[in-house]
Amino acid sequence: MLKTCIAAAALLNGPAIASVGPSPSLSLAPTGCNHGPRATSSGIPACEALKDAGLGDRLLFPTDLGYEPQIESWWAENARLRPYCLVLPRNSGEVSTALTTLVDVNDGAGDWHIALRSGGHSSTGSSNTAHGVTIDLSLMNSTSYDRESNVAKIEPGGRWKNVFADLDKHGVTVAGGRDGGVGVGGFLLGGGISFFSGRRGFGCDSVVNFEVVLANGTIVNANRTTNADLWRALKGGGNNFGIVTRFDLEAIPARDLYYDLRLLDSAYSDSVVDAIVGFADQDQSLADDALVTFYSHDTSVSSEIHVCIIHVNTMGNKNSATTLHKIEDLPVVANVTAFQSMAEAAAGSQIAPGSRNAGSTLSFYNDPQIVRRCIELHMQLVETLKGFINPDKFRTLSLFQSIPSYMGAIGQQRGGNMLGLDDMQHNALVWTAGVAVDSDLDQGAFAMAHAEMNKMTAQVKEFSRSVHGDMGFVYLNYADASQNPLGSYGLRSVEHMREVAAKQTKCDRRSPCASCVTLNVACRTTRRPPEKRQRVLLSSKYEEAVQEIGHHLADVKGMLHTLISSKDVGSCPPSPTERWSKYAHRTQSPMIDEHVPTLAGVHEGYNGDPSFQSHAHRVGSALGATLAASELIGLEAPMTLPPDGVKGLLRSAAMTNVTTSDRVAPRNILPPHNLELGNMPLPPIDVVLKLLRLAKTDKQRFFVDVPLFQEDEFTDMCRGVYFATEPISIWTWVCVNVGLYFLFLGLSEVNCRRIGTTVEAIRSHSRVLMANAETALQSLRLCSEPSAESCRALALLGHSTVAWRLVSGAARASLDLGLHRLANHVDGQDIFQKRSIFWYIYAWDKGLAMTCGRTPVIHHYDVTTSFPLNPEDRSSVPGRLYGAFLDYSVVSGEIQRKLFSASAQHASQEVRTQQVKGFAARLKVDREDPTWDEMFGPAAVLIDIMLYSMLTIVYRTLPPTSVQAHPLRCSDECVDAARNALSTLVKVGETVLQKDHASWGMLLNVVLSLVPFAPFIVLAGNAIATSASVDLALLSSVVSILAPVAADYPTVRKVHDACERFGRIASLVVSSTSVDSPNRKEHKEQASSNDSPPNSSADGPDTFNIAHLDPLDYSFPMAQQDWDSIMVGFESELGWITTLES
Repeated sequence: MLKTCIAAAALLNGPAIASVGPSPSLSLAPTGCNHGPRATSSGIPACEALKDAGLGDRLLFPTDLGYEPQIESWWAENARLRPYCLVLPRNSGEVSTALTTLVDVNDGAGDWHIALRSGGHSSTGSSNTAHGVTIDLSLMNSTSYDRESNVAKIEPGGRWKNVFADLDKHGVTVAGGRDGGVGVGGFLLGGGISFFSGRRGFGCDSVVNFEVVLANGTIVNANRTTNADLWRALKGGGNNFGIVTRFDLEAIPARDLYYDLRLLDSAYSDSVVDAIVGFADQDQSLADDALVTFYSHDTSVSSEIHVCIIHVNTMGNKNSATTLHKIEDLPVVANVTAFQSMAEAAAGSQIAPGSRNAGSTLSFYNDPQIVRRCIELHMQLVETLKGFINPDKFRTLSLFQSIPSYMGAIGQQRGGNMLGLDDMQHNALVWTAGVAVDSDLDQGAFAMAHAEMNKMTAQVKEFSRSVHGDMGFVYLNYADASQNPLGSYGLRSVEHMREVAAKQTKCDRRSPCASCVTLNVACRTTRRPPEKRQRVLLSSKYEEAVQEIGHHLADVKGMLHTLISSKDVGSCPPSPTERWSKYAHRTQSPMIDEHVPTLAGVHEGYNGDPSFQSHAHRVGSALGATLAASELIGLEAPMTLPPDGVKGLLRSAAMTNVTTSDRVAPRNILPPHNLELGNMPLPPIDVVLKLLRLAKTDKQRFFVDVPLFQEDEFTDMCRGVYFATEPISIWTWVCVNVGLYFLFLGLSEVNCRRIGTTVEAIRSHSRVLMANAETALQSLRLCSEPSAESCRALALLGHSTVAWRLVSGAARASLDLGLHRLANHVDGQDIFQKRSIFWYIYAWDKGLAMTCGRTPVIHHYDVTTSFPLNPEDRSSVPGRLYGAFLDYSVVSGEIQRKLFSASAQHASQEVRTQQVKGFAARLKVDREDPTWDEMFGPAAVLIDIMLYSMLTIVYRTLPPTSVQAHPLRCSDECVDAARNALSTLVKVGETVLQKDHASWGMLLNVVLSLVPFAPFIVLAGNAIATSASVDLALLSSVVSILAPVAADYPTVRKVHDACERFGRIASLVVSSTSVDSPNRKEHKEQASSNDSPPNSSADGPDTFNIAHLDPLDYSFPMAQQDWDSIMVGFESELGWITTLES
């Protein structure tokens, strides 16, 4: 009884995915390998190459006597695959020879694979292959101990029962596996939960050094001081970085353990749940105690589901003050206690091999209601399996183990690991499901049992999410092949593993490359032959039935046409079917809910003080008054600008701005009464599928810039639209079209070729998608039930002609959903997604409110939702940039409230000055510019430009530095910030324009949406005030970098036209100023000290075209309040234009 229950508890100690796997007791092919040179060839190139490399006596072929016994040594029947040959090296040198030989043979692995095994305890067959060669490390199983360093040196093929026995001779042990048959390699590379975990963390945390064979055959050591990044990556990261041939572990003094095993009836579940949850909440003073609790169906133990509770104290203390007193007085089916060594415990804890096994795992916060749900679902699983499998022929497991929050800190203290638990704030439980089916049953029975187990796992995850208890962490060693444990470790760990893998296993440019062969993944450089497709012959009856259906559909179409024609719907434009006839794929009409009120006639209404609409008249009036004053004064300077010339420029700008309205109908858009969304065309399905596959392998900008979707989730949404089997909400339809639009827009020419298309075709598809999105915009509900789906759709459409209305709608919906008040002590993928949606909307709400002069919908004082970032994420480039963007959004909202709100306008200048200093300190630009790359470089520059622009706006509220300054001059700090903003914009513009105009246009859209473009007008004023040709040159450069994309992007076109006109006014003034003007000299000195862009010649040709206008004298009269009016209006103009046309 004791042996059976302990063995069941240890059932899932081995890894369940492709890492170095372990196995129970096994015969190590003592003679099968020593057959000597073969007289005949096996005909298998890879195996023959191993023979030629001198490893002939290390090989086992299917015809060898030792082959089948070695295959039988794999623990699970479904893992006993039969490779072309087995190679059993005895040392790291032979591992290196085997690996490099297999990689090199025939220029790569081709259509066969390389598998790696240490113990073979995985139940998914991941440590073996039926189509290739398996490197079996079973013979590398020695254990030694160095007393001086207190380090145990353990080879990967060792079994823990033997390792503990060898170390017992030296009076020490290590934090190893509890099942004696589990192998060393997979246990440690996957993390490793042991009886010592409460005190020493995961097993991998005790590894002080790895000896590793890299993909190129190099043998290296990885520890805290040498190859430290590889050392950390191997601690929980699996065997993705090389083959580990020795583990050096810190040893522990060996003591007898105290074992207490209780077998209970499942009727006492309430008390058991209390014990599980109470134990997980114990503090670190009880770290020497371990608890394993599982529910099981096993008729060899009991005819009913039973509960097994195993309590271990690693210090041999039977009286530790744990919470288990709650169950000590319960009636037991059996109770066994013992004091035994770790070697004895492991030897008595081996589950019998030979059945087909599967396991899966989840983790969740220590919540009794989730534990009870797991117990309930396990009972349902057993009853389901009894319906098609003899109850005596299968066994189940529902196992609970605690992960105290302090285990993450233990890992950090020991150098860190990949598991992503460093900053755990709450105690948690690892739950493991297992099912075993006797091998004498057919494969179908096991397949059904496996599917039911996965169904139960999905139900547990769904429930834990619903109560905000899902932790997201998937323990590698217990995971099913369908799960993604490495991805659950968090962004920081994933990025670290990718960096290490790229460095340790570089591509050798072969096809397939050595790295992909070693990692057993599909190689992108391999050109695969087209797959043969089986021809399916259909009977004539099938064709007749299809024709009959076609006739019926034609009749229905005719009746509908007659019905529609009978209604007076007025004249209609060409149908989308006619316009887009070349696009065969369309969304199914009945699948879209499109009968909704429209936004076609919506007016934006009130515009606040900073908005363009409310100040455009003030700008014109201010300049008009100035020009009138000029005429009254009657200046007689020889070089003057006729007031009519300035008035002409202002009228031209005003005419441009008048056309900016949210009521301008987009081109190629159906009128609201005939939207026909169901007939709108979609890009070809084959192109979309290739694009989505590309997004899975290469991170796309859309998923970096718009953290509203995960790649898998977006793929599911696309599948729902293209293969609609149930009604699709218009929100999903919008998300798919806009998301695909941005994905297409972000494709480089190289990636276009990779998915088998051209840049021109992608642009055509992008136009179709944008037309779809704008059409959908005309049919959005004015009132709609708030949902996460609608929030995302409205936020994505925030780049449309009614941006403020849409983003504010998304903001209101997020408040209605309570996304601003999410619990911060709860983690998990679902809660993380909600936080990401909320903060994305928050950022756009604050940005558009600033540029539109509106009051934000979301007020920061009412927000409790934390950033969707962990503390460790701030140390990575993407995390730091995202955090800076969110910090900026929070500060932007405070700036609007404390400097530009109605109440702020009444504050004293002293108070406003103090506010400015405080904000300026918070808006410091990070000078440690992250490495420029395709993915994160634009985001870094975007943040810099936004910070400099916001600094310009903040400093503008300060009075000029000089007491008798020119009325158009701002403070020195304001001018410096403006120069930095425009210089950065020009620099990045010149760089991006060399590569991709579309990317530059998108970047400008974001900049002009999230921050008013005040730097240009500030520097224009400074150029007029100081006659500074240097500033004029920078203004000209800004106009020049806007020009290439102005024709394609309405936002940029509006900004470009406005800047060009104001620049011309400034140019006229500067050109009319004497070369020896004291203001010019002063500015030259100031510009030199501020590293402003140099001007080729002060007397050179004018930067702006002014041939048709007369120059204006420096004494052009303009009061400070008039210039302020221009500045405020100009910022508002750009903000308003941005929100209308971006």
